[in-house]
Amino acid sequence: MNEIYYLILLIIGMALIYYHHKFYLKRGLYFALVLLNIMTFILSFKIAYIFKMNINIGILPFILTLTVIYAYIIKYGIKDIKNIMQISLYTNISIALFLIVMNYYIPAITETISINMTGSFEYNYKLLITYPIIMYISQYLVIKLYSFVSKIQDNIIISTILTYILTALLYTVIFYIIGYIKIMPIKDSIFLGITTYIMGLIISLISSIFLKLTLGSKKVKK
Repeated sequence: MNEIYYLILLIIGMALIYYHHKFYLKRGLYFALVLLNIMTFILSFKIAYIFKMNINIGILPFILTLTVIYAYIIKYGIKDIKNIMQISLYTNISIALFLIVMNYYIPAITETISINMTGSFEYNYKLLITYPIIMYISQYLVIKLYSFVSKIQDNIIISTILTYILTALLYTVIFYIIGYIKIMPIKDSIFLGITTYIMGLIISLISSIFLKLTLGSKKVKK
């Protein structure tokens, strides 16, 4: 059942990118990036059992944020790519600060319907701190590497796959080793990083095919 939910989430994410760009062009990619960053941050705390492996759900929207970056470079070039970096960084920092503040929210006694957020991220505070940094570095490396690879050959699928293979280690393996220290055994966190990395490779292949068939067909005229 988790596999079906995962597939639905993937389809929704790709549709979100496609229709945002279709109706709003460059601004649509900004909107899509913000929404996918929020999804990635929230789902990075969720581990699910998919295809007989423990997978961090956040890898799916993370790959889609990279798809937005690829689409932006293909359509509009590298000149204004710093806007993508700034939007992503500000979004992730804002979410982290919001979750930290909400962690100390204590409902009033008089509230009849409320949610006590105290302690929700007591053991995950390292993720809140490291996530914006890891995301920024990962996306920066993705931009540099994809730009370099795409100059050597113009196959979108090969470029995105090579970029993922070389840069996603930072987000998957390293992120989970650091983020889940003292939350789960080091052996389990490493294994989680590896299985998530493998799943990300599959998702990256699917998203690159989607990119080639839709957003990557030709550049938008300036």
